[in-house]
Amino acid sequence: MSLADKIAAAQAAEVECQRRRETIAEARAHLTAEMKRTATPGRIVLSGLALGFAVGFREPKAGPSLAGKVLGGPLFSMVLEAVLPGIVAGITAAAGLQEPNEDTEDTEEPADESEAGDDGEAARGAA
Repeated sequence: MSLADKIAAAQAAEVECQRRRETIAEARAHLTAEMKRTATPGRIVLSGLALGFAVGFREPKAGPSLAGKVLGGPLFSMVLEAVLPGIVAGITAAAGLQEPNEDTEDTEEPADESEAGDDGEAARGAA
């Protein structure tokens, strides 16, 4: 294999690598957009209720499992009490930062309305 063949093979590999990186970036952007579009608070609550209902039908084991020992202890309770308010605040803040619909952004007030408001205030002041 000559040096020119090796250079051509390396360049082809670089092009393929760049193409795969672009494909991965597009897939990641699409996944993020779909997650933001589909993860509405109602769906999250509904899925949580459904999973909780399904887990409630499961038969308990004879003794506590390792997860029950670790996750059921007072240490986990303290961590949960410390972290849960921050998570709820973050979700609430994220819900407040959602972009408004394009239909509601284009509402403009007519200029005549502001002049009529000034006349109304003058009439009240004179009375």
